[in-house]
Amino acid sequence: MRMITVAIMLALMSLPIAALADCTIDGVVSAEPNVDLPGMGAWMYTLDLTWDTAGQYALSHFDLILDLPGGSCDCETFMNGLTWASPAGSAIGEPESCNVNFDLMLECFGDPSIPGDEGIILKFEPIENDMCEPGTMGSGTFVFYSNFPPAPINEEALLLVQKFAGQACSGHLSGMFPGFPCDPVSAASATWSRIKTLYDH
Repeated sequence: MRMITVAIMLALMSLPIAALADCTIDGVVSAEPNVDLPGMGAWMYTLDLTWDTAGQYALSHFDLILDLPGGSCDCETFMNGLTWASPAGSAIGEPESCNVNFDLMLECFGDPSIPGDEGIILKFEPIENDMCEPGTMGSGTFVFYSNFPPAPINEEALLLVQKFAGQACSGHLSGMFPGFPCDPVSAASATWSRIKTLYDH
């Protein structure tokens, strides 16, 4: 997957970011052969996610950036290579540790609600439910499928972004992801430690 460019990180820095040293979102993706729903794809991918908005506001939604503008992947590649059920997963919500379900959407032109969050993304949106909503912190499990076998995630390449009220902050992803045939290479890349330095100051 494409390395994160300095340009997109600088764009995200223009957001009204919360105390980023405390605001966190992190995920791990595991993969296993899909034996229960073979029509969805040969492989089942499970994203285990945790988030903490540092007590700012409740989680609105979160995005997984697949590729940046100008990358060698196009939206059709991901459209044909990923499937999921509805709902695509659930997370612990409020009140009293209820379960809130999430829809999953592939967005070809980023997330307009988060300036700088551009390119091709997977958007995880809570399904409206007056009885249960995401809180300021929580955890969840989300599932998607693909015929592409798993490949190790370049932890510098996929970016998780969480939105809460008018603010946002980012985190990283580890584990496995479908090994798509496109392999974009950034002309300008930044290591995760460098990205954290940019955000923390």
